[in-house]
Amino acid sequence: MQIPSAEAGRIIVPRANRINRQGVSARPGSPGRDLGGRGRGRRLVGTKSPMDSPHAVEPDSRDPCCGQEPPVLVPVTLYSSEAEPTLRRCADESGCRLFAAVGGPTGSFVIQAVPSALQGLRNRLLPVPALQLVREAIEWALGDAAAPAGLPQLHQDLYKKTSVAEEMPVEAGTTLLVSKDFTFDAAHNLPRYIGKCERLHGHTFRLRVTVKAPLDTWSGMAFDFMALKRTVSERVVAILDHAYINEIVPNPSAEFIAIWVWRRLSDLPLHEVKVWETPTSFVTYQGPPPPTS
Repeated sequence: MQIPSAEAGRIIVPRANRINRQGVSARPGSPGRDLGGRGRGRRLVGTKSPMDSPHAVEPDSRDPCCGQEPPVLVPVTLYSSEAEPTLRRCADESGCRLFAAVGGPTGSFVIQAVPSALQGLRNRLLPVPALQLVREAIEWALGDAAAPAGLPQLHQDLYKKTSVAEEMPVEAGTTLLVSKDFTFDAAHNLPRYIGKCERLHGHTFRLRVTVKAPLDTWSGMAFDFMALKRTVSERVVAILDHAYINEIVPNPSAEFIAIWVWRRLSDLPLHEVKVWETPTSFVTYQGPPPPTS
């Protein structure tokens, strides 16, 4: 890594630090466009070595502006001159240096800073759409600085355990209630209600479906959450979401919607169905009453 000359206010970028057309730093050895023009392998300073430049200095991991941390160089390109003042202001506020790249086209810069300062600059650029490519280049550089050799791979045998040392004793006949929550947005009006709810309006409905099932002591499960999610999503949520519920349930009060949901899921071991119209208003349906003799 070449450290810039603070007096010259310009920087020589080594061969390994290149950027592509989108202004995102390319990894060493990967294809991409650099600031020197067409073709691969061209440096920003032409055919000379960076150390041949009068502005180049010997590498030093303890630059005065960077303290004890080794600095990081991030080549970037600004495609709009109007974005340069914003980038300079954010760089100054974050403690980063901004240099004009030698030999590059108009708008080519290099940011120099320690990782902590780059992180601050990245955060300041989040609300600036015109500098999105600069932010992405910083994020790429931060990732390379944190893990130069790439992230370690975690082998399956380290995180997947298929054997059980001992079984947990459970009383015979143990059953559990398994619940899953859903939300859907829909409109309705209450045709037999006197008040504002008789007019067309909408809610973000919340639905909770609870089943009661015996515990399978081998798997440790009573009812598969994924199976419950798939069934309710297909039979209920997909029908009611962004619908005018009056076309499905003639008098769509929260009470009738809960009964309609129960009937749609009647083949499941249902315990109860809850329907919220608002965060504080809900109904609970626990199934039809037992038949009388």
